Amino acid sequence: MSTASKSTKRPRKASEEAGPVLSHAEQLLSMQQREAGKTVMYRHDAWGHMETRFVRTQNVAAWEAKGFIRR
Repeated sequence: MSTASKSTKRPRKASEEAGPVLSHAEQLLSMQQREAGKTVMYRHDAWGHMETRFVRTQNVAAWEAKGFIRR
């Protein structure tokens, strides 16, 4: 009971172009701009690691309900 199956290959996706290479200082600056105006929330996960989330101010209560604490 073998079924004949055709070997059809999927077409490859076009490769994505890499973004611009940023220096360490540029990476820090862009990260700080993304996090500006957000509240930092923490929680210890099951393995004892500290999980960090940058949360919009209006969502703080929802994240506290999930067990996160505010910095």
